[in-house]
Amino acid sequence: MKDFLKRFKSWALWLSIAALVVFCVKEFAGIDVSDKVNGLMNAVLPILVAFGIVNNPTSSTKF
Repeated sequence: MKDFLKRFKSWALWLSIAALVVFCVKEFAGIDVSDKVNGLMNAVLPILVAFGIVNNPTSSTKF
């Protein structure tokens, strides 16, 4: 159970959750942003989500 709680203290988890929320709001709410910002968000946000999934704060190497 402590390992599970340790995951919630990880900044990478919260960063990935925030990126996922921003990405979903942008896609499903139809928020109109410029093409440059849209391209940047489409490139960066999924990488942040993937980083949060791959991160393992319970191991000694953190991945």
